[in-house]
Amino acid sequence: MRFETRDLLVRDAVPGDVPFIVSLWSDARVMRFVGFPNGIPTAAEDVPRRLERGRGSDALLIAQLRTSERIGQCMLGAPDADGVSEPDIKLHPSFWGRGYGRELWAALVDQAFLRTTCTLVRGTPSVANIASIRMQESAGMNRVGYGVAGFPASMRDFTTPVPHYVYEITRDEWARRRASR
Repeated sequence: MRFETRDLLVRDAVPGDVPFIVSLWSDARVMRFVGFPNGIPTAAEDVPRRLERGRGSDALLIAQLRTSERIGQCMLGAPDADGVSEPDIKLHPSFWGRGYGRELWAALVDQAFLRTTCTLVRGTPSVANIASIRMQESAGMNRVGYGVAGFPASMRDFTTPVPHYVYEITRDEWARRRASR
């Protein structure tokens, strides 16, 4: 087990999770806000290689209820050369609107600061994804910018540019917020 929240357990993904991960990545509802309006064209045989490659903070993680029911896939996000960590969450639509995203995002922010050397956590929710924007804000992150994520020419047939906000929280801001809880 990587970590726990009030309602969730977060663990490393294992080969038995591959069909679930593929179902998330290929679901247009899940992927439309990240530039894949029809889902990511993912072959099940590609995911185990990703499981093997991802170690430490870049490992694919599974979020599940305490009943062991999987609700989503996430990643802590290893800090880059500038000390920036960018966690990621993909929740199954049947679990949207229940507060699990907020709970999981807050835990990922905490874990990024507790388990890595990052100095800043960044999120880039689509301007159209109100739930993700609220998730960022509920974790104490501040909107600091705007951008548009694009894809290489080789991917443009199945992707769309993603206008997004930039949310950030520094280690110092996080520590102050945590101390006041």
